[in-house]
Formats: sequence, structure tokens, C-alpha cells
Amino acid sequence: MRRLTSLHAFVFLGALLLFSLEPLVGRLLLPHFGGAFHVWTTALMFFQGALFLAYLYAHLFADRAGALHLALVAAPIALLPPSVGAAAPDEAGTLGILARLALHIALPFVALATTAVVAQRWRARSGEAPYALYALSNAGSLGALALYALVIEPFFGLNVQRWAWGAGYLVYVALAVLAWRRTARHAPLAVAIDAGGEPAPRAGAMAYWAMLAAAPSAFLMAVTNLIALEAGSVPLVWIVPLAIYLGSFVVAFMDPPPGEPSRVPRLMRRLWPHVAAVGAFFYSGGDAGGGWLETVLHLAVLAFVTFAAHGELYRRRPAARWLTRYYLVIAAGGGLGGAFVALLAPVAFRGLWEYPIALAALALTMVIGRRAELAAWLRAAPKLAIGVSLALAVVIGVKIADGAGEREASATLAVRRSFYGVYRVTRTPRGEGAVRDLVSGSTRHGRQRERDGTPLSYYHPRGPLGDVFTARAPSRTAVVGLGVGAAAGHLTRAEQRMRFFEIDPVVIELAQAHFSYLRRAGARAELVAGDARVSLERERVRGEPPYDLILVDAFAGDAIPSHLLTLEALRLYLDRLAADGVLLLHVSNRYYDLRPVLRANAERLGLAGVHVARTTELALDQDPSQYVALARDEAPLEALRLRAGWRRLRDTPALAGGHAWTDDHVAPLRALSL
Repeated sequence: MRRLTSLHAFVFLGALLLFSLEPLVGRLLLPHFGGAFHVWTTALMFFQGALFLAYLYAHLFADRAGALHLALVAAPIALLPPSVGAAAPDEAGTLGILARLALHIALPFVALATTAVVAQRWRARSGEAPYALYALSNAGSLGALALYALVIEPFFGLNVQRWAWGAGYLVYVALAVLAWRRTARHAPLAVAIDAGGEPAPRAGAMAYWAMLAAAPSAFLMAVTNLIALEAGSVPLVWIVPLAIYLGSFVVAFMDPPPGEPSRVPRLMRRLWPHVAAVGAFFYSGGDAGGGWLETVLHLAVLAFVTFAAHGELYRRRPAARWLTRYYLVIAAGGGLGGAFVALLAPVAFRGLWEYPIALAALALTMVIGRRAELAAWLRAAPKLAIGVSLALAVVIGVKIADGAGEREASATLAVRRSFYGVYRVTRTPRGEGAVRDLVSGSTRHGRQRERDGTPLSYYHPRGPLGDVFTARAPSRTAVVGLGVGAAAGHLTRAEQRMRFFEIDPVVIELAQAHFSYLRRAGARAELVAGDARVSLERERVRGEPPYDLILVDAFAGDAIPSHLLTLEALRLYLDRLAADGVLLLHVSNRYYDLRPVLRANAERLGLAGVHVARTTELALDQDPSQYVALARDEAPLEALRLRAGWRRLRDTPALAGGHAWTDDHVAPLRALSL
């Protein structure tokens, strides 16, 4: 085994670099695209497409290229350290992401993605079974994700990450040369692998492989989207589902124990349809309690589904001579599943319907592919077991239908999906007048009572925002994030002006069509479409007058996009504030406590700060809310400190590690509120 040591290191490091590159690239992309929840799924689709190209290369050329394969491995050195290019705010959207990735990331990603398959072909020269290297590759990938979430992102900035990754790639190139030299002396591949044996796989078998890869891939992205709509699009949200997905490959492709088709536990192989049905029920309106409990439930469904599908994929593997074709088909299926979610679903569906569709596709695939076994089970299984399974299916179907009916009865006025989220406008009848809500996932982004311009929800007059407008009465206000435009309800004087910055055109459309705050404010409220940081920087360059108040009220799911909270962002806000102006940040959240982050940033900038949590003694249509106010000195905040509940920011807990957030380094894991 000593001669294979460099080959194992080559495979493991290649996987480690490949899957540490994915979250690194996601972090590099987010500031350019406003924290959109589709950033990661679009990037995942690109990575899956690049994986297909890598496997196509391995299938067609790796054996013939021989030592020339090392040229492909070495070519990305010219692109080190990895980047996604300079800021270009006008290219937001799927095509903008794909263009950046194709130009800057495709070559190193494809080179790394060839590693597992090429190494298996090299190992097969010695006559040893190659599939264990695929499990080793996925173990390296899983290790990379854990390392990124727990060590790299919390402790190192993007520039350090980029240069460290570049150094790791140079080591990878050296290992590739060493592994090639130690395997090249063995018999030619045509003799060691391709001489005789199992005939070529049929089209039906390859279609089965493709669907067993496509459905879990689509479901991975569906679950990631579902969680990102709640907790925001950050690396931690991406990494946990992807780690489960990769872990299923690790387990499924390990050598199975005697008498078992794979290492996947029998319980998961048998119960995955029932668990998937439960997931579909809760997706379609069942109440799992929300928050972390519901997140864990969907992650459990993802685990059962991916382990069962990839266990079946391993069970149907071909002989080693067809492994490049096998992996090529798997990559094609994964790419198709990713393209379905990233490209087709946002256009075709108003909601996240890829979730139940992926489950249904996998169930149908399994029924067709294992129809003989299913028929034998139906003949031999106890009638009670069959009856229980059918009853469970009927109950879940009825519950799903009831959930859909309840949503219909709640008068959904509009459902829209955009690059940045999925939104629903609802109307709830009340004796004193119906109320309208703008909801994304389970997070409310605004509420209004019909024929009434009083701000509600987090913006009501007795809440923190009302305190600020009463104490300050600002003449010029900038609001980062529109929601339903409720902040405009605080414009009580003719000379007051408010400018909203909103990156999502769908939010603008819904706020104007279904809520009246903006119409009531008339010319006093102005809308600016686009990323707030870009727009504010343009104002600064043009020399426009400063604001008396800047309110940061932008949310991606239930989290503020991190690029709006960094030191660089706060410096920009200060540049646009009058000398006695106040920066107000709405930080109400179920998943993150952002007060320590803002305390650390304020201390770095020498700012005074106060905060308030208004969570009790709330009237109807008033939601718990938490705000932080910052200023250059204590004077502009004195009037707020006299109002109930406002406290000095320095009295909040310090940020773990004490590091302020910057464009180069944010650590959401440290702000996580469990």
C-alpha cells in the first residue's frame, strides 16, 4: 500500500480544496449580489455543471492524455489566488453569477473535479478495486465543509483564505506529479481495466443512475433554499445541507458488510418514503413549531432521502471498466437536478415547489427501478404493514390538501418569487378592518390595516421606530430596505422626506400594489432601486446633502445581509449622515444576536450606541422588535435614553473573539442565537 500513499493524499487534498473553494466562492459572491438567496443555488448549479465537464474530460481524454493531464492540473496556477473579479453592480442575477464563475473559477474547479475519477483509473492499473477512492474523496469534501464552517470562516478573512487556498493548490500539483509517477509504471489501462468483462451499461440503467443523482441534487438545493429563506443566505446555511449530501456519498460508497447492498443503514433504506412524506406535509403547511425545530426536521428528511438514493446508486454500480461512464452519468444527473432548481424553478414556480417535485421524482424513479422487488414485497408483506403504509399516505395527502385549503381561505392576494426570495401577500379579515401582510417564509416583513396609514408590526408608533421619530423628527431619512413601506407612515410633517433603497424589484411592485404607505406619503417618499451600498456611494460621490437619519431595515430571510453591517458599510453610512445624525439598525431576529457585532464595530469606529428590545405589553398587530442606534457622540442619543427600554450598547455582551465584522471577515457562527 506504500506506493498508493501519494495517490490517497492526492485524492484527499483535491477533494478538500474543491469543497473549500465552494463556500469561499459563495462568500466572495455575496457582497456583489445583495445577499440573494439564489446566489448559492446558482453557484451550486455551476459547480455541478463544471463537475460534469470534469467527468466528461476524464471519460474521453484522461487515459489517452497520460502525463499531459498534469498540464490541466497545473494550468490554474495562473489564476491563483481565486477571486470572482471586481464589483460590477449592474450584473445582478443568474447570468451575472455564471459569467463571473466561468471567467474566474471554472478552470481550477474543473481541474480539481477530475481528481477522484482520474485517480481511480490510475489505481485500477494495479488491479485493485477503485471505488473506495470515491468514498475517500467525499470524506475529504466533508472535511472541507466542516473545516470551513468551524475554523476557516470564524477565524480567517477572505484574503487569508484565498492565499492559503492558493498555497494548498501548489501542494496539490506536486502530489499529482508524484501520484502519476508512482502509478505510470503499471500495466496500460486498456489491459488492466478494459479487457473483457461486463458489457456496456444499457440506456435504461444509465437513465436510472441519472435520476438517482438528479432527484437528490434538486432536493439538496430545495432544502437549502427553504432554510435560507428563514435564516438568511450565509455559508453556515449552505454547508450543513451540503455536508449531509456529501456524507451520504461517503457512507454509500464504502465497502458494504457481507450480505448488505451498501453501508446505508437498513432503517434509512426502508423508511425514507415515510420520512419524505412527512417532510412534504410540513413543507405544504404542517406546523413543526418553526425556527430551529423545523430546520432540523427538513435536514433529517434530506438525510434519509440522500442516503437511500445514493445507497441505491452504489448498489447499481457497474464494473470498474465502466466507472468513467458511471460518474459521467451521475454528474449529468446532478447537473440537471441543479439546473432545474436554479434556472427553471424561479421562472416556472411562484413558491419552492422543487421540494415536493424532487421527492416525487425520486419516489417514481425507485418504483420503476425496483418494481420487481416492490411487487415481491407486496405479495409477501403482512397485510397490516401494507394497510398502515397506505393509511399513512392517505392521512398525509389529506393533511396537505387541508393545508392548501387553509392558505386559500386566508385570502392570499399575491405570491411572487424573485432572485432574492419568495413573497406572499395575505389578507386577514378583522372586525375593525382587514389587515394585509407581506411574508417571506415564516418571517413577516410588514403589515397594514386597510384604510389606515398607521404603521404596524415592527414599525408601530409606540415601538422603537416611533421613539426615534418622536425624539428626532428627522427632515431627511434614508431607509435601506423597503418592506411594505411602513416607515413612511412616520412622515407627519410636510417638509419631511424619506428615500427608500430596495434591491428587489418584486418587493417594490408588491409594496406599491398591495399597501398604501407609499401612496399616502406621496412625493415625500422616494424609491431608489438597487443595492443600497452602491447607491449611497454614488450619492456620496455626487455630493448630495446628508441625512438626519439612516435606517437599515434590509432582510434576507430573517437575517440582515452581512455586507450591510460591516465596518466598511458603517463608514459609508457615517459619510452620508449629518454631524448630529443617527444610524438606526433594525435587528429583530430569531437566529442571530447582532448586538454584540454592532457593539464591536461601534467600538472600532469610536461610536456611541444604544439599543432596545420592545417585546412585552404589545397591542394587536404589534410585533416584538429590537433596534440599535449609533451616533458619533452621545448627544444625539440622549433623547432616546430617556425613553423606556433604551440602554447603552456597551452594556450588551461582547462579541466572542472580539473581532469586528469587515467586508473581508464576517463570522455568522459567532452571532448565532440558539
